[in-house]
Amino acid sequence: MPNWVVHSKWTDKAKIDRSIANFVNQNIDYGTEWAFTEEARNIIDEEETNTSRQLKFFYKKDLEKQYSNEKMYVKAFYIHHLLDFLKETRLNVRDLDKIFPKFLNKKVQSEIIDENGDCIDFMNEINEIFTLLKENQNELIEDLR
Repeated sequence: MPNWVVHSKWTDKAKIDRSIANFVNQNIDYGTEWAFTEEARNIIDEEETNTSRQLKFFYKKDLEKQYSNEKMYVKAFYIHHLLDFLKETRLNVRDLDKIFPKFLNKKVQSEIIDENGDCIDFMNEINEIFTLLKENQNELIEDLR
């Protein structure tokens, strides 16, 4: 996995507040179990992945904050997981168009069902991040070495 300096660099490029990025990185790497109430832990869907729980958690954080329209927590979540995926899989970063579907297929999901039963889609945020990485591909390659 890339270190947090790399994660912070890319969340900075995405214009995500550093405190939000640090919060997201810490929760992904060290766990978010503490963030859930006892009641929420008791009703956790055992078949739901940790990544899905994280995405829902960060989406709720965006709704609580003034950043809800920009979805900064959600974007930081995707950046973190995408950088980890690129580093872990050692796929050819020069062919990002082939990597992105694999990332969505194997690592994360692009939508959630919220507590009201509404489908919340994050493809706009994902595409924004993918565009950022593609526009800075050479720098990304250097950062992942």
